[in-house]
Amino acid sequence: MASTIADCTDLFRKKLLGKTGKISEKTLEMHLGLYAIQVRRAKELLSSIEKDEPPSEDQIGGSPFRARKLDLSYCLSAAKSHELYFHVLGGAGGSPQGTLREWIDRDFGSLDRFLRDLRATALASDSWAWTCLDQASGRLINLLGDPRGAVPFWGSSPLLAVDMEDHAFLLDFGWDRAAYVDSLLGQLDWESVGRLLPLL
Repeated sequence: MASTIADCTDLFRKKLLGKTGKISEKTLEMHLGLYAIQVRRAKELLSSIEKDEPPSEDQIGGSPFRARKLDLSYCLSAAKSHELYFHVLGGAGGSPQGTLREWIDRDFGSLDRFLRDLRATALASDSWAWTCLDQASGRLINLLGDPRGAVPFWGSSPLLAVDMEDHAFLLDFGWDRAAYVDSLLGQLDWESVGRLLPLL
């Protein structure tokens, strides 16, 4: 089966150049390059896995098959999180409107409380923070991924992603992770976040 994993680097570059506030063009280009590597690696791994027969049960532990599956899980998770991160950047900040704002107020009490919770979640993470919709309860929740390979729980749909790995902020903010998060939250594309709700 041919891989259907798409590389959206050019699309994100076109959307974001000149629109990322204090996140520099140099950081954006480096970040997009890292994303492109993750997509390429995921395609290579998937192709390799599809070509080979799975090993017998007595050969699975420590096998190249296991290593490729771990790599594939990481690369796909990282690529998809980066796609969401780039998707919601480059906005004017401000306040979300419509259904998204209603659900934020319902589940967090206010926009300010939601943003404080998301900010704290991001700062508590060394990898990712996500705002997700839990499909079972229908409520919004902020989750973190730590260590690097962790992903949000099953049955949730991510709406917003904050990259908290060093490559996202080090060039522009040094070790001031809080300044990076504040800058990022100030230029979210709330319309793009809100457009994800009807797709769930």
